[in-house]
Amino acid sequence: MLNTLLGIFKNLDPMNKDSLMTSLEILWKGLLAIFIVIGLIIVTVKIVDFVIHKAEEYKKAREAEKDALPDQTQKQ
Repeated sequence: MLNTLLGIFKNLDPMNKDSLMTSLEILWKGLLAIFIVIGLIIVTVKIVDFVIHKAEEYKKAREAEKDALPDQTQKQ
């Protein structure tokens, strides 16, 4: 059984330059993809935060404007 397991990994030579270069190519592509996704998440959160902040400002401005106007229903 041990010979079978060792036979499976026989072709995995840590000093094989072709395997190393292929692995490094996969590695940098994966890392780049991770950083791009993290960047997109950060940008999306910043945009959502900006939109929510603006919506809250407009809501406060409308409420202040509404409070500043005399209530027409109470005068009638």
